[in-house]
Amino acid sequence: MYFKRLFFVTLFILTTFTSLHVALYVKNIQDCPTLTPRKPPQSVHDLRVDDIKVIGALGDSATSGFSLKGYKNSTSIISDLMEAILEYRGLAYSIGGDENAFTVANYIKNYQPNLQGSSIGQRITGVCNEKDCYGATDTYHDRFNAALSGGTAQTLERQLDYLIPTMKNSKIIDFDKDWKIINIQIGSLDMCNLCKNLTQNEYTPEKYGKYLEAAVDRIYKNIPNVIVNLISNYDVAGVSSLTAQYKNHCALKYDIVGCACSKTIEGLYLMSRLSLEYNNKLKEITEKYQKMNIQNFAVILQRSGYDFFRFSMDYFSTLDCFYPSLKGHEWTSKIIWNQLFLSQFQKPKYFVFDDQEAIYCPADFDRIMTR
Repeated sequence: MYFKRLFFVTLFILTTFTSLHVALYVKNIQDCPTLTPRKPPQSVHDLRVDDIKVIGALGDSATSGFSLKGYKNSTSIISDLMEAILEYRGLAYSIGGDENAFTVANYIKNYQPNLQGSSIGQRITGVCNEKDCYGATDTYHDRFNAALSGGTAQTLERQLDYLIPTMKNSKIIDFDKDWKIINIQIGSLDMCNLCKNLTQNEYTPEKYGKYLEAAVDRIYKNIPNVIVNLISNYDVAGVSSLTAQYKNHCALKYDIVGCACSKTIEGLYLMSRLSLEYNNKLKEITEKYQKMNIQNFAVILQRSGYDFFRFSMDYFSTLDCFYPSLKGHEWTSKIIWNQLFLSQFQKPKYFVFDDQEAIYCPADFDRIMTR
């Protein structure tokens, strides 16, 4: 009886101390404690961040880092404009690899110094439309960042045409064995374009879901040992409602010159509905692959429920009041990173921009949540 009671008391103490683990948050990922080395995992469902050796990305102008430094409005208009329309790929929130940049890629690199694939530096912006792209790829700067400025879900196939062979032919990774993560965020321009009469059938939720599912399926069939990290769409209509109050913040308003659905009340309502329906498609794709319970492939979903009514304009680029600024990218990297270690029901539903957002330090027991 004594030993039985002792056993249960010991079990209670161990359980209590485990549940009382205090999460550690810091201002800079370099202040996090190191993880205890371990043997490489055999399952995608047992991955820690230090197991990831390769990072890739698909997306649009946000993932390419377009205009994140904004328009400076100095005495040289031409110089300011040329600098404003660059792609700052090394600072892009999900895959930028510039030294000391606040990005998901650099947070992973803090634990896995041999991480490969992060995009670097800055370059001239490629131009994409529904039919073609010009100057869209630059292997030196892009690495495994296949995002296209101006890209929509239709362009994911073209992006994979670049990413898959670039990964396969790389001499600095073990394509078959290295664990990888590929971040995908796309959909803002799809919402904007639905109001264009000639192309509206290409941007329905059904078409969006079709393009996304085809991209994920192609990754599954062609890239081994990978987590596909889908990042939800925020409500683009909320951007227009907020930035309309600050007409002097930007050199031009993208929602006026480039987003057809922002020009009418009906269009704004349509985009709000589309953001929900697009995200439902992402959820369906995630659940499809989770049910398959594959050991070397997983799809996960991060939330982007931005409460723009409580946002600061510091989030937006001063070029167009549409894409995120450097501060916006840094904040986005933190909320995406912090969600990696939470189950779906633990992830926050709404986010408010805070340039002092803290960064979570994963512990030895933390895994990238795949279920």
